[in-house]
Order: sequence, then C-alpha cells, then structure tokens
Amino acid sequence: MRHRIDILEPNRVSNGRGGFKTPDGEDPWRLLASRVFAEVIALRGDEAVRNSIERSVQLWRVTIRPRAGVAPTHRLVWNGIAMDIKSAAPNLAGDELVMTCESGANGR
Repeated sequence: MRHRIDILEPNRVSNGRGGFKTPDGEDPWRLLASRVFAEVIALRGDEAVRNSIERSVQLWRVTIRPRAGVAPTHRLVWNGIAMDIKSAAPNLAGDELVMTCESGANGR
C-alpha cells in the first residue's frame, strides 16, 4: 500500500426538527482519518448525466487495512480527487477493507 488517502465523514448537526444540516459557515465534510495507507486503482472511466449535466465519472478500487466505521456515507480524498464510497467490505482473508468508489459525479 503505497498511496495515502484522507477519509472524510459528513459534517452534520441536528436542525432541531428531527433532521440534520451542515453547520453554518462550515465545510460539509470533516476529516475522520488523515494520511491512511492505501492501494488506489482506477477501474474505468465513463460519462454520466447527473442533474442535467454531463460529467466524466471514474470508478476506483481502494484497499486499506481493516478499519471500523468506514461506510458508504463517507468520502475519500486522494491527490485532490474526491471519491464517494459506493461499497466497503472486508476481503475473504479479513486483512483488508476493499472499497468501490466513484469520482466526478460530485463535480470534482
């Protein structure tokens, strides 16, 4: 594992009405873990229409050591590329966490 990634989680607080919102004046993502060793592999690129805008979308496979609490609601950042986690599951041996991620769909 030769790459370094950051793991981000949504920055949400209660809105007082049973829902959640991003705190005023703050970033919608907050750092959960910094400079985590990972193996990042580009799987394929494609174009997709999201919100009536055609975007270039990249699919990635990211592998890290097992880590509790990583979920598809989180985001990874590698070399300035923001990737939304689509799935996260341990490998068969249980010694790695393998994630499928997508970049480009979020406009970055």
